[in-house]
Amino acid sequence: MHFKTFYLIVLFGTSLLSGIYLIHIWIKRKNTSNVFLKESNVALLLIALTFFHRTFISANKLFDIQDFSLNYVVVDRMISSVSNLIFLISISYFPLLNEENKLTRLIKQREKWYTVVFIVFIFIVSIFTFLDKFYESFGLISRVSIVVLDALVSISCILLLGYIMSLSLSGFKLSSVVLNFIKISFVLFSTTQIILPLSKILPELLYHLYPIFLALFLVFYFGFVISFFLYFLSLEYLISAIQVQEDNVNFQNEKSEIHVISVRSIEIGFQNKLNSYLKVQLELSNLEIETVTINNNKILHPFLYWILFSISKRNNISLFNNDISVAKFRMIEYFNRYSKYKITQELLFSNDNGEYSLLINSDNIIINDKDIIGSKKSFSEILIKYAECYISKYDAISNHNSKLKSDKIKFFKENTMLLIENLLKF
Repeated sequence: MHFKTFYLIVLFGTSLLSGIYLIHIWIKRKNTSNVFLKESNVALLLIALTFFHRTFISANKLFDIQDFSLNYVVVDRMISSVSNLIFLISISYFPLLNEENKLTRLIKQREKWYTVVFIVFIFIVSIFTFLDKFYESFGLISRVSIVVLDALVSISCILLLGYIMSLSLSGFKLSSVVLNFIKISFVLFSTTQIILPLSKILPELLYHLYPIFLALFLVFYFGFVISFFLYFLSLEYLISAIQVQEDNVNFQNEKSEIHVISVRSIEIGFQNKLNSYLKVQLELSNLEIETVTINNNKILHPFLYWILFSISKRNNISLFNNDISVAKFRMIEYFNRYSKYKITQELLFSNDNGEYSLLINSDNIIINDKDIIGSKKSFSEILIKYAECYISKYDAISNHNSKLKSDKIKFFKENTMLLIENLLKF
């Protein structure tokens, strides 16, 4: 059997089985009520579609094996762009993003992200279509340009997807082996996006290496496929761990003769710019009042979420976000790690149709050292993530009085310090 035919058969089988397996996982948990799994299920389905698309591509090549003409390269690159499009769309559905930067904020704003993705995709297809019409007048430079252009797009999409997948797991305790495997697999697979087509476009230089490149592609592709399996299995493990922890707290509370029945008050402050504290007053089942104090010598994300929810409660503002479940979980995990008495989300948060706030009375929330809080860049970054929640404050802060929701969100993102100053006026 010709080596290239064997390569296509293996690629066809691997892609088809991978797509079927991911669909199987999706079917098993598509009716889940867990917010984490609901988000990841959309990403899982889209990734499965990319594997089915790669199955179609390999089948198409298997039944129509031919040497690479420029026309063949153009059409092949256009078809492969569909996988990149699906990759880019799926990125916005990977949950558990715990770090915020301009890129991740854009990705989580799905309407804007879809607009950017489709504009880029239309632009790329338009270039390939143009070159396809006039390919006879182009030479070696145009051939290499087409391959390099598509390779840069494919490599960017693959690396961006790997970055988001790694980022979505990095906020939790997970074996570094899994994270490193995902990163390395995506980097290695991205290199095949340029060496394979170039080895056929430049046969006089690289054609003798083509069988080696095909073998490397299969090896790296297996690693690429396994990365998705590891990711979704790790994600399910993390979600199960979250649920188990919640169940354990409930069980301990039921088993213990003395357990928490309510959160009475919260106090947040700083001894200095580096050292902070959180004091939570608890009412116990024996009717005694217990105060738990947690001291920090560095700014932690869960502690910042306690500040965020406390300030929002003092302003009578509820919070909502695609990843708010992560924030609530990390707040509870942070507190229970240092407290003798354990609390659950039901004791701390109220839920009004997906909009969350602290359950305690706002008068029982004390926030000291407001100037230090306002100076923390890490806090302003988290506040930007929840900018949409503070639209009700827009008219009191801005002189523009815009009616467009997007303008109000943009204003808060550009004037975060002004928003913080107004939120801290209590």
